[in-house]
Amino acid sequence: MARAGSNELGRAARGGAVTLVGSLCSAIFGFAFSILLAQKIGAHGAGVVLQAVGTFVIIMALVKLGLDTTSIWMLPPMVRNEPEQVRMALVGILVPAAAVPLVVSCAWFAWRIVGGYGAHGPVADAITVMAVFLPFASVMTVALAATRAFGGVVPFNAIGNVLVPGLRPVLLLVVVALGGGTIAATTSYSLPVLVGMVCALVTLLAGVHRVTRSQPHAGWVPDRPLMRRIMAYSLPRTLMSGLEQTVIWIDVVLVGVILGSTQAGIYGSASRFVSAGVVVLTALRIVVAPRFSALLAAERRTEVEELYAVTARWILLFGAPIYLLLAVFAPTVLSWLGKDFHDGASSLVILSLGSIVVLAAGNIQSLLLMSGRSGLGAFNKMIVVAFNVTSNFVLIPLIGIEGAAISWAGAMVLDTSLAAYQVRRATGIALAPQEVGMTVMWVAVCVAGPSLLIAEVFGQGTVQMIAAALVSGLVLLGYCTMDRTRLRMDELIRMGRG
Repeated sequence: MARAGSNELGRAARGGAVTLVGSLCSAIFGFAFSILLAQKIGAHGAGVVLQAVGTFVIIMALVKLGLDTTSIWMLPPMVRNEPEQVRMALVGILVPAAAVPLVVSCAWFAWRIVGGYGAHGPVADAITVMAVFLPFASVMTVALAATRAFGGVVPFNAIGNVLVPGLRPVLLLVVVALGGGTIAATTSYSLPVLVGMVCALVTLLAGVHRVTRSQPHAGWVPDRPLMRRIMAYSLPRTLMSGLEQTVIWIDVVLVGVILGSTQAGIYGSASRFVSAGVVVLTALRIVVAPRFSALLAAERRTEVEELYAVTARWILLFGAPIYLLLAVFAPTVLSWLGKDFHDGASSLVILSLGSIVVLAAGNIQSLLLMSGRSGLGAFNKMIVVAFNVTSNFVLIPLIGIEGAAISWAGAMVLDTSLAAYQVRRATGIALAPQEVGMTVMWVAVCVAGPSLLIAEVFGQGTVQMIAAALVSGLVLLGYCTMDRTRLRMDELIRMGRG
């Protein structure tokens, strides 16, 4: 393969190192919060909080209007080619990101006052707490995304992946020690976004100053053409973002509605472990999305194709082992939450295996968005949500939380398949099935084989899981050394040295 994209891979590797560390920290803090939540307030209390979190995340994905992705798509080329527009673009992005969620929060409080349907009860009370922080969370998310256009991913990771997630388990321990229940636990999840918003805005303004100090007369008020440009991209992305989060969280909410908060707590806690395997995908997505935008704008398709293909192999190579370990040792992982959660083991296996398909496609969703096809992305999500909701209503009453897991896994496979087809039609870029199949096969041999053997001989347990991880890691390292040329391991080695 030509080395035209080596510089881009180098940039992705350096940024990926920082983001991978940040994503690992976020995952660790997320696990800590989930485990403490389950242990301290039980399956029923965890179910109430997780239903509120799911509702909050879905609403927040809608009210931020897709402006986080818009900033990643718009700002990188603007910083280089139109610096006089940067201030106006940021105002045009941040003001709606604050105003729309504020209106939605006020509408929820008014609904509570008039006693509307669903406005009272434990879950509604938890949602009310989160509604206070909805504008702060929206501004924080959009501002952090915008910082990625001003030279690096360190602020994004320090604030979004370390500071905010790290505060959550600490606050949870404090409020539970003081005798708090579900409302206090919900507050411990929500309050850190206020701190994160302040830090994100300070960092963003510093970046804007560096870029625009040579443009002292540049204005702050966006004109109509610029606002139309922002909204033309963001509005389709609004629907897509909301539908994305609906796919991720609607199963938890529907389990609570159909089976009750206790089952929602079991399923929701099990499904949160699935985020572990997305660490590598998220880390590289954060880095390559702005590069996709800049390279596509410059019509450097060969470099885009190489950047996508190689990072897709890395994602699968280092993300799939996590899912395989979770699948093999699902009973062990759920035992960390408490004795009430063992019924979620089958669901965790289904979710883990389904997620490997998502990893196999690499950053296909980012490539679709950065090619300017946010409308196609929104269309895909509409189909996927319809499939997910329908299958949940059919399968949950029949087979319980396993039905929710099957619905989620099927929705993820459908979403990935649609995006892959559309990217190929739009850009001509596609992953070779043989390349993907070979990587999946070797990862399964290196990880699933030793893990299944250890579990069969020595049984379930944390020690056995650690041993399986170590043995599998050594075997996988041997394979990476053997196939280092195809996997472009030299780029990863340089990343580690850097």
